[in-house]
Amino acid sequence: MSGDVKKPVEVVVSSSEAEMHQERTDAHRLRGAARSTAKERGQRGEDSNEDMVIKDAGRPSEQRAEQSERMLVNLLSEGTQLITNIQVAADAKESQRRTELREGRRLQVEKLECEARSSMEKFEEITRGWSQAKAKVIPQELHQALGRQLQLCAQVLEDKSKLINDLQQELKARDERYVKELKRQAEEVDLMIERMEEQVKTLTRTNREELDHIEKAYEEERKVLLTGNRQEWEQHVKQRSTTELENMMERRRKVEEYEAMLEQLRLAEIDDYNVIREKLETDVQTTQLWKQQQKATAQLNQEKQEFNIHVLMHREKDSMIIQSKLKRKINRLQDVLNSLKANRVQAAKVGHGQCDDYTRTVQQYTLMQKKIKHFEAVDSERFAEVWKMKEEEVRELAERVLDIDRLLHEQQLGLVWERPTVPPELSPSPPRGPATADSAVGPSSRAAGVRSAGAYGEACSDGASSATGDSAGGAAGEGGRGRVSADTVKKLLQLLCDEAGFLIESKLLTLMSSLDKDHQSLIKLDSIFSSLGVESKDDVYRLAEFFSNYQQRPTHQADAEGFSTSSTFDLLHPDEVLAALKAFTAQYRRPRERSAPQHHSSTLTGAPEGPDQAAFWESLANVLPESKLKLWTALDSALEKYHAVLTERSQLFRDTQDLKRQNSELRMLLHQSLNAKVNTELVIPPDRLMKMAPK
Repeated sequence: MSGDVKKPVEVVVSSSEAEMHQERTDAHRLRGAARSTAKERGQRGEDSNEDMVIKDAGRPSEQRAEQSERMLVNLLSEGTQLITNIQVAADAKESQRRTELREGRRLQVEKLECEARSSMEKFEEITRGWSQAKAKVIPQELHQALGRQLQLCAQVLEDKSKLINDLQQELKARDERYVKELKRQAEEVDLMIERMEEQVKTLTRTNREELDHIEKAYEEERKVLLTGNRQEWEQHVKQRSTTELENMMERRRKVEEYEAMLEQLRLAEIDDYNVIREKLETDVQTTQLWKQQQKATAQLNQEKQEFNIHVLMHREKDSMIIQSKLKRKINRLQDVLNSLKANRVQAAKVGHGQCDDYTRTVQQYTLMQKKIKHFEAVDSERFAEVWKMKEEEVRELAERVLDIDRLLHEQQLGLVWERPTVPPELSPSPPRGPATADSAVGPSSRAAGVRSAGAYGEACSDGASSATGDSAGGAAGEGGRGRVSADTVKKLLQLLCDEAGFLIESKLLTLMSSLDKDHQSLIKLDSIFSSLGVESKDDVYRLAEFFSNYQQRPTHQADAEGFSTSSTFDLLHPDEVLAALKAFTAQYRRPRERSAPQHHSSTLTGAPEGPDQAAFWESLANVLPESKLKLWTALDSALEKYHAVLTERSQLFRDTQDLKRQNSELRMLLHQSLNAKVNTELVIPPDRLMKMAPK
């Protein structure tokens, strides 16, 4: 249902991205056409404005935008290929499955046709046997013919039963394969959805990063342009001042020359002087008019400057008022800070006392755990002995059943007996007790995980508590478990302290604000582990290994031996911690109402889990398959019938023996009566009567 909801969103996103890509492609094409046109015009010697177009096209900001566009297009194509790979693989698997299904159907049809031909031949043979049996007159031959007919019928029925069993087995295999295909397709759909979500996140993050880069490029280019324009403007101002000074000096020089010339001309020619004087007076008036216009412009600029100065002074007064208010606020906050520091010192004293109590409690808990593990080891050893004894008894019974089955096949049925195989996972050795396991009893075993977390406190500071030191040794000793080292666990704990603060209650944060950093980290980890359901060292290492695998799945950069887990956490981005925690809790955490009783019973006995144990004993109880049991039932009924026939034949044999004995006695009496002397005295002796009797 979730996949159906997400599909339209993905389609909309893909269409919008396609439109944006098309717009960027069109803009890039227009810019390329403008650059080529400007280059051609520049070669023909046209206006320099076209050179500015080429210059703009070669700017770093435009280059950065084009580079970002190419990168985003490549990223989009790679993401699309990554998603379509799943569909291509699924299509290939479906095609292969259909090919195998067609081949299986063909073989099944051939087998059924062959069976039908064989059955028809046997049926014809049985029909011929009935016609031959009708011609029999002697009872013994008729009995033999009936026996052959019964054998042929039994063989036909056996072939049909075997064919039915084969078809049922194939149907069961098809059902199991169908269930597996459904599971695999669901997993592929989930994988495709996950990849699509990751692709959307990656595209969003990449677009934001590239947008920031482009904005930075434009900002730098703007700064460069402003700096260049300001320098050019200052250069032009200096050049204008120099030009005005030179013009003024040149004018003064010309005025002096003109005055000398006028003096000469006045002396030489008065008429020409008057004409020139009038002309010069006209020029002077024009110059004065221009001067007045310049004065008016200067006056206007001065008034504007005065207005701006007035505005700046007003703003400066406002800023001084705000500054004074801020100073008063700073003084007030300083007083509050001093009072908070005093409260912090007092709370630190209380916190140190509580830390000592906590350390003492952890030590007591550790001692209690050792006692519990000792009793668990003793109970586990006793349970293993009972398990072994019962298992030997059951296995002896199973062997007796198999021997009986072998005798029935070889002696009664005359068939080759094959020993049924038991899967290896259903034949476990006696269960190992929890003496070496690092499990705990009840939900309170979370403290063991906290003591493992104490390794982080010892790595951060040498002044950690004694319980922290003990747990650090334990964690380092088991660092190789699950391909996760102690350094990796420390980095994981540091990452959880930094990124999983939302799992800690606000009241707890307020209470531990007066403690030092190590104790704060321990209390934070205790609260985080309580929320995640981490209750032992094995859970801590399982969490670390899960984080490692979670990072290695999308990157595929792990080496062949599986080491370098510490570098994996260096590459794990803090934004991915929440998703990793969600995946971990969804995969490993179970409701405590069900897990607590089961965990308690399993730690006391040391036996395997309920489903495995039940399957093991069920496999020993059902050492013979259902088909063998049906065969035993049919053989039992047949043997009972055979026993009844034999009993009847035995009774008939005894009756026959009695009749034979009576016949022999009668023959003896008849012989005695025939040989008696009294027969000679009779007129007609009995032997003569016997000779005269009709045959």
